[in-house]
Amino acid sequence: SKILPGTWVFRLKRNPDGEIVKFKGRYCVRGDMQEGVFDTYAPVVAWSTVRFFLIFSITFDWYTCSIDFSNAFVQSVLKDDVWIHLPRGFRSSRGPNTCLKLKKSLYGLSVAPKLWYETLSKALLAEGFKQSKNDKCFFYKEGFLIVLYVDDAGLAVKNPDDIDKLLNSLRAKGFEMTRESSFAEFLGIKFVKDNETGTLTLTQKGLINKIIEATGMENCNPNWVPAAKEGLGIDPDGEPMEEAWNMKSIVGMLLYLSTNSRPDIAYAVSQIGRFTHSPKKSHAAAVKTIVRYLHRT
Repeated sequence: SKILPGTWVFRLKRNPDGEIVKFKGRYCVRGDMQEGVFDTYAPVVAWSTVRFFLIFSITFDWYTCSIDFSNAFVQSVLKDDVWIHLPRGFRSSRGPNTCLKLKKSLYGLSVAPKLWYETLSKALLAEGFKQSKNDKCFFYKEGFLIVLYVDDAGLAVKNPDDIDKLLNSLRAKGFEMTRESSFAEFLGIKFVKDNETGTLTLTQKGLINKIIEATGMENCNPNWVPAAKEGLGIDPDGEPMEEAWNMKSIVGMLLYLSTNSRPDIAYAVSQIGRFTHSPKKSHAAAVKTIVRYLHRT
């Protein structure tokens, strides 16, 4: 068998407002070096389903909370043999030529997301949940709704006392998880509920600040509109953009923002999204116009 190398990955976990929540470190295997053909598809919940989940919980006044599965991929049992080198910083009493055989899945393996999804969905079905035919990451039963996005889950329940019963049952099956507060944050999006009007506002302040910092426009002149009146063209004779930031990275963040909490920039983002390859100065200027608008709003 091929022995796979790996690497340590350290990152900061932030909330939607950009504040640091925890410091994380995990060992990731070089799954890109695995040999063979694998079925790796693992679904994630669609945002239309999340919106339905939120609307339902508001309409019927159900209690919501978030569940974070700790080291989710590591909780799945591997079906095939996988061997890895010792992680940097570890030594074996058997000598320098020792390798390790994985019993459980590990981050970086090509099949890790699929194994985790199968493990969790199987456990939920055993708890009496049904799976939506329209979205494989939406589970429901009497008094319960669950949405899944990899290791993050949102729960809406008619009776809050039923949550601990479900979590204790899953823990008895070997799952490790932490129960968060109400469903106020999900995938970098913050939900703010107005109890007087019953409305729900979605915000991504942390992502907006990240975009502003990435483009170096903290001290820019703000705009009232996100795009110029004229449509953005290919500009074949234009000069190449000179900015240090990466166009594809910025457009990716703007797309996530526009499709979730800021539809007011959707048209402007769709314009620049067509020119991420070999962008010109005019395309970079269009990005700056959006960022100036975000800075003001």
